[in-house]
Amino acid sequence: MAGLVIGAAVGATAFPRTETVTTTTTATQTTTVRETVTHTVTQTVAQPAAPPSEVPMIRGSDFTWKEPGKTNIVVIGAGPGGATFVKTLAAMPGARDKVTITVIEQNEVWISGLSHSEFVVGSRKLEEVMGKVKGVVTDPKVVRLVQARVTSVDPANRVVYTNLGKTSYDILVLAPGIVLGEWEIEGLSAVRNHHAWDPGHALALGAALRRLESGNVVFSVPPAPYKCPPGPYEVTLLAADFVKELGRSGRVKITLVDANATPQPPPKARIFKEWLDKVGVEYVPNNRVVRVDPANKVVETDKGEKFKFDVLSVLSRNLAPGFVREAGLAKQYTEVDLATFRTKAFDDVYAIGDHILAPYTKSAYAANTQGQRLAEVVAERLGLGVKPTTKVFNICWSYVNKNELSEIIVQWEPDGKVSEGYPKVGEPIAANKQKRHS
Repeated sequence: MAGLVIGAAVGATAFPRTETVTTTTTATQTTTVRETVTHTVTQTVAQPAAPPSEVPMIRGSDFTWKEPGKTNIVVIGAGPGGATFVKTLAAMPGARDKVTITVIEQNEVWISGLSHSEFVVGSRKLEEVMGKVKGVVTDPKVVRLVQARVTSVDPANRVVYTNLGKTSYDILVLAPGIVLGEWEIEGLSAVRNHHAWDPGHALALGAALRRLESGNVVFSVPPAPYKCPPGPYEVTLLAADFVKELGRSGRVKITLVDANATPQPPPKARIFKEWLDKVGVEYVPNNRVVRVDPANKVVETDKGEKFKFDVLSVLSRNLAPGFVREAGLAKQYTEVDLATFRTKAFDDVYAIGDHILAPYTKSAYAANTQGQRLAEVVAERLGLGVKPTTKVFNICWSYVNKNELSEIIVQWEPDGKVSEGYPKVGEPIAANKQKRHS
């Protein structure tokens, strides 16, 4: 079975974006999943169907890949962290003799999260930043891809269950990203709520802004830590710039309701606050959205503040996916040893990326370096003669308008402390746009 892509039929050419789901969870990207159904936004994208011969149905089967003398590693999630871990470990000298790696990923394509805010204002197109998940299989003698949805994990018995069957493992790596706790906000599922944490939602948000001739737009920021700290401020500022371009600045009011005391991350707080003031966004800190009144189109905060909306973009609390929490590996986020990414509960289960409880920025860049370091950690454990040397690192360029972006660079030591000389913060300049796109 080495090198096979195993999965459900995935021949649709439309690219559905499901706002929320129940037991059949549909994610548009590995990093964002929903857990309550409302409605679907569909954007048609060129997405060729896989030939039936490449997608054998094995529902109910045991698809464990175990070869004599080799460690069977199962990786859940092929986003920036999971894919980097797999590619790095598979490329190490001696890996072919030591490991088999099964990657479980429910999506056929991966879309760059950096581009989501650009989808809102139409400055980038989906097809420009899409990649095939099957690219994770760099060496079919070491890696195979199973296209399936994880339903549960049994760490005590070392088994992962999916909608297609189950697999046992010797080592499990969790890299599934986060879910948004939309069910925690009363009334949210009854309204159209679009945000940039999902490409389909980002497109729908942009369309809603284009349609709005006058009225109120309400954005919100969840309690930190959450995925992509600068994101809500960047999207709000881009929306303000977009509304201005449409000639509606005097007729459209934009409000940003923030659960935090200052804009995130703290080293960028001054820059974001100055620009929010400059473009006329009403910034409301220390207020967490807890309720939505669908009939009157009003959001309410934990402080009793109320805001009327015509377009709503609420971000709810971030959590580890349900199957991780139900396995006892996480409450909100998955607890790990910062130097090794080994989970606190099981020494054969590791976790990286946005869903872990760590001081690292929840971003693709940071997840990428976590994947590199974890590959070194596992290689050392397997006796491949490698020592962990990679440090978690993040660089981020955030829009303040469509042309200028500020920069932040952070590096962390293995114990989670910020390295000396970091963070480094740069003022918004046009040159950073090319850096971000590269």
